[in-house]
Amino acid sequence: ITQMLSLIFQYTIIYIYLIMLTYIRPAMSFSPSFIQPKPFMSFKASSSYIRTLGNTVRRSICQYNHQYNHQYTDITTSSLISTQKHKMLTNTRLFSTTNNKEEENVPLSSLIANKGDSIRKMKAEGVSKQDLKPHVDELLALKKRLEEAESPKAAEPEPDSGLAEIRQGRLDKVEAMRKSGRHDPYAYTFSPTATCGSLSSLWSGKLGAGEDDPSAAQHSVAGRIVSRRVFGSLAFFVLQDETGQLQLQFDKKKLRETDPDSFKDLKAFTDSGDIIGCTGSIRRTDKGELTLNCASWTMLTKALLPLPDKFHGLTDVNKRYRQRHLDMISNPSVRSVFRSRAVIQSTLRRFLDSRGFLEIETPVLQSAPGGAEARPFSTHHNSLGLDLTLRIATELHLKRLVVGGFDRVYEVGRIFRNEGVSTRHNPEFTSVELYQAYADYEDMMELTEELVVEVCRRLHGEERE
Repeated sequence: ITQMLSLIFQYTIIYIYLIMLTYIRPAMSFSPSFIQPKPFMSFKASSSYIRTLGNTVRRSICQYNHQYNHQYTDITTSSLISTQKHKMLTNTRLFSTTNNKEEENVPLSSLIANKGDSIRKMKAEGVSKQDLKPHVDELLALKKRLEEAESPKAAEPEPDSGLAEIRQGRLDKVEAMRKSGRHDPYAYTFSPTATCGSLSSLWSGKLGAGEDDPSAAQHSVAGRIVSRRVFGSLAFFVLQDETGQLQLQFDKKKLRETDPDSFKDLKAFTDSGDIIGCTGSIRRTDKGELTLNCASWTMLTKALLPLPDKFHGLTDVNKRYRQRHLDMISNPSVRSVFRSRAVIQSTLRRFLDSRGFLEIETPVLQSAPGGAEARPFSTHHNSLGLDLTLRIATELHLKRLVVGGFDRVYEVGRIFRNEGVSTRHNPEFTSVELYQAYADYEDMMELTEELVVEVCRRLHGEERE
């Protein structure tokens, strides 16, 4: 009877092992020869054998769970049999409490107590420290969760709460300006007589440190405030327009000559990012900085949000491409790219027009895409009930114009291709196509070379090798 019971227990464990071997074979670290039944074992030896085999199976399952970085549960022979009955082997993670819906409602204190009892029981059975480590880690994780749940959580501020407060503060200034009756936060017109760049060029190398323009000529400039410093009865702003930057000086005594409250309003109502207009004369500060000594100022546009950090600028690449207006404010060199592009397009048009080419706009919506091999954007015409696509090339319609009698035609147009995106490849881009009757590839080569030379000359002012 003893030997029969021993064989029953052994075959039960072997059956469980074979089931697990089917699901987690890569994680097993012992040979199948280890589980050969031994019919002539005493009951005590059989119990020791079963315990050893169970510990080996438990260690293999722990290694499997550790491979997928999951938490572990107490694995015993009885839990293996129950998990097979409840069909938990359908999940890749065989034994885990993280997704067990029945245990989600169990208090953390109960889970911690059960896990502690389980660890003590395994220690009494002689389980090694290496096998106990996953269970100890789970116990520590449960205790940490309990501490976090019991500790009072401070109210987390909303991500945009800081910007919301700044915006509200500036809106309050807008209302205060309107109530004062002295300033319109969004003026209709202003007539500047100079730009920051023109004044800097005009007065380059003139006036010494601390000197004023002897003629006291008045200049009016308009632009955005990029920085402001207020020192008692004196304030210095840096104004930026399309051509560059210029320092502004506001003296309380001088502003009082035109408006007694002008300096007080300047400090109360202006912020970085605002667009203002100023009128004054040129001078150099004691440090030699070219400055417009303002006699009056006008609020043109009140900004509701601050500019990016003035020291680091706008460094987030994603935000730079999605909010190009902020990129141009923070990185003035970016504007030169837009300016160069505009010069290239205008030069191209003048060059082709001077050689008898005629620019004709062709349809953007087409019933069938053609002229290139690319995936188009699809749309639908509601009135006609017609499916259409955005053009992927201007080629076909320009060729039809040549067939219709136009000897030289071209188009600078937008092309739409529903393909990949990168910093150098945009689904919406501009292309130029030109067609000339009675010409061959050599004529096109000469025309292209002359065009490139003319564009370079316009951009750089000279012809380069």
